[in-house]
Amino acid sequence: MEFLEIAVYAVIVRTYFYFQETGRENSFDHFPYLKTLSERLTDEAMKIWEKSEGIQAMRYWEVLKKIGNNEDVDPVVHTALDLCLAAALVPEFRAYLSHYTGNPAVIQLAFEMEGNVCPSYEEIMDKLQQLQMICRIDWKTVPLSYAAIEADHRLLAYLLVEDGDKESFKTVIFGNGEWFLCKESLQPMFVRQEAAMECAQWIMTEGTGTVLQIAGEGGRRFLAKHIAHRAGQNLFLLSAEKCISFLAGRTEDVKGELIRELFWKNGMLCLYGLQEGLFTKWQVTEEDFIKEVVWPLLNIGIPILICTEGRFSFYDSRIVGKRMNLNPLTREERQQVFAGFASLYSLSIDCVLYAVRYRLSAREIARAMEIWQQESMGTEQDFTRICTKLLSESSKKSLGNISYPTVRFHDLQVPDEVQKSLEQICCSAMCGYMIFEEWRLKAQYPYGRAVTVMLSGPPGTGKTMTAHAIAGEMGLPLYQVDISKIMDKYIGETEKHLEEIFAFAEKTNIVLFFDEADALFGKRGEVTESKDRYANMEVAYILQRMEQFDGIVILSTNFYNNIDKAFLRRMKYVLKYKMPDKAIRFNLWESCLPEKEFREELDIDYLASQFEFTGGMIKNVILSASVMAVYEENPLSMEHILHAIKAEYEKMEWPISMEMWGEYGYLMM
Repeated sequence: MEFLEIAVYAVIVRTYFYFQETGRENSFDHFPYLKTLSERLTDEAMKIWEKSEGIQAMRYWEVLKKIGNNEDVDPVVHTALDLCLAAALVPEFRAYLSHYTGNPAVIQLAFEMEGNVCPSYEEIMDKLQQLQMICRIDWKTVPLSYAAIEADHRLLAYLLVEDGDKESFKTVIFGNGEWFLCKESLQPMFVRQEAAMECAQWIMTEGTGTVLQIAGEGGRRFLAKHIAHRAGQNLFLLSAEKCISFLAGRTEDVKGELIRELFWKNGMLCLYGLQEGLFTKWQVTEEDFIKEVVWPLLNIGIPILICTEGRFSFYDSRIVGKRMNLNPLTREERQQVFAGFASLYSLSIDCVLYAVRYRLSAREIARAMEIWQQESMGTEQDFTRICTKLLSESSKKSLGNISYPTVRFHDLQVPDEVQKSLEQICCSAMCGYMIFEEWRLKAQYPYGRAVTVMLSGPPGTGKTMTAHAIAGEMGLPLYQVDISKIMDKYIGETEKHLEEIFAFAEKTNIVLFFDEADALFGKRGEVTESKDRYANMEVAYILQRMEQFDGIVILSTNFYNNIDKAFLRRMKYVLKYKMPDKAIRFNLWESCLPEKEFREELDIDYLASQFEFTGGMIKNVILSASVMAVYEENPLSMEHILHAIKAEYEKMEWPISMEMWGEYGYLMM
């Protein structure tokens, strides 16, 4: 006979004799099958059981010792386990117990069979806490001494299936839980290795009853896995919301399932995504969470890692705890991570450049590099798109439009001094880290390190194109903010929208562009009504937020004198665009006109001299004239150009005379 079979027969016989002693004589009369089974228990079988060294015996004693914290096997727990196994494997015995005690296996019967008729509450709780690691217990029963105890399916599988592997057992309730086994391979940590070692050492030193809170930004679960790996323990990662949602409906299922899941795989628990508002959402108090989930695990020596988001702080004075704060990666740390993954994937990339450009977390860098490798790399512009997309997936982009400019400085028609200033702006943005870090000027400039640019001048002078060229020259996306969507009549909403924009720009290092900025950055006025006070508060908020900003901001305005002086003081660069002179107008006409095969001979010198147009107006004229030419199915001619110029004058409500056409007046008669 097998070891477990003999153990079942033995506890059936013991139960029968105990009932005999307590007045329940001839209890097998209505259960003849149990009587037949009991007759199979011979002295020879018991000797085999006592000396057995088979796999069932080894696992049986291993489980008993482990739930007793590897101390001597407790006789009451031993008897209770045998009762549970017999009730699970022999349905008639389950019915037999229910008939005489009103329940299947209960801890009270195990105490009585071991000679303790009136156990204390503390004794009952001590035995049940050991058994809960391998059995399901009905904790709602009053008194607990008569709570039903049933063998867990994993216990039966482990004892009965010869090749049963504890690590192959699947979780029942938590379908979204993820097991990380400490023997699994992990991507290397290129930063925060010391933090992982420190936390693993703390868990191994403190042992039971410990809670480690991992707070901050990025890489919390990755760090938790490395901590478990260094501590030599498996890790069960579970969404805090999933856990709390089950807690709201099935408290005991959550507690029992978690305990057994972690026991069988020798695991620690990592709850991630714990944040403010989660308890309110599921109408569960933090005290309930601590009482029903945290304390039961700590009481049986299972460490808990809690990854919190935002400002949420998990703290209870009764718990031995440690908090690890993960600050955003510094530029040097981002460079290390880029370099590490570039080496891992054998990719060639300017790690310093991208560490400056993108404030990515380690996980986001790893994902970006992985995608780039899967897409056979391509150009660095493709990698730029990948990085920006990763950062923007979780951000609100409804307050503006993201574009990837293709224009460059050589496409602009601006004076040489403006061209030089634009090159310095790019240098300031791309090499600022050298000044603040390598030249050690960071302490002297604790705030206000943003590259801020004000572009002012009449409409059509190239301000918007300049903003696109700055972003295009640096290979960065441009976030053109929609001012109409930022301004909100409700108090505080404008500031909220601005915070979303600045927070997104800080992380992505995207170029922020506020067109027609005087609507938002205008002068503060005298307070005569409550709305004036709130408008001034918005301006004050923007001033403060720009002081804290560490990125690239471009503002354009047609009305320089309407901009609040406090904003102008914070502008690193102010470029004033004027009406283009003849030379620039000539270049604009030449660069905007179609290829020669689509046009007749045009007098560009005449056009540049005769009409003091901005670049925007010249583009409008050429487009309108081209439409006329296509409509007539003819090449573009001076007549088309002049009629388009006349339309532009009429649109602007400028006076028109025959003298203005000069030598080409005959075309307008």
